Amino acid sequence: MRSAIVMAAIVTLAAGTAFAQQDSAPSELGAVQHPAIQVDPATPPSSADAPTLPSAAPVINSEEQAATKIQNEEQAKATIESAGFTAVSELKQDDKGMWTASAMKDGKPVQLSLNAEGQISLLN
Repeated sequence: MRSAIVMAAIVTLAAGTAFAQQDSAPSELGAVQHPAIQVDPATPPSSADAPTLPSAAPVINSEEQAATKIQNEEQAKATIESAGFTAVSELKQDDKGMWTASAMKDGKPVQLSLNAEGQISLLN
């Protein structure tokens, strides 16, 4: 009985050693075996690892865009005044829908333009 236990231990050790050597040897095709990559799906990537994307302009659907178009002189004047300009005068629209005007801002006279979408630019 004692010899059977010793023989079983020798066979187990020999088989374990042979198996360990087989795992570390390259495959028959000569490719190098790499350790498995472990990924923890429960851990989201940190913001430092995340790629930064360029900022994009907001998308406006055609109904919203039509609602924001400056269509007449009253809307143009109201838009300019809501931006903090006073004494709006000489309001004119060109053939491309761009408005120009004279106005006052912080007590100083300015020339400005207003595009059809309501964006104001100072001309002087």
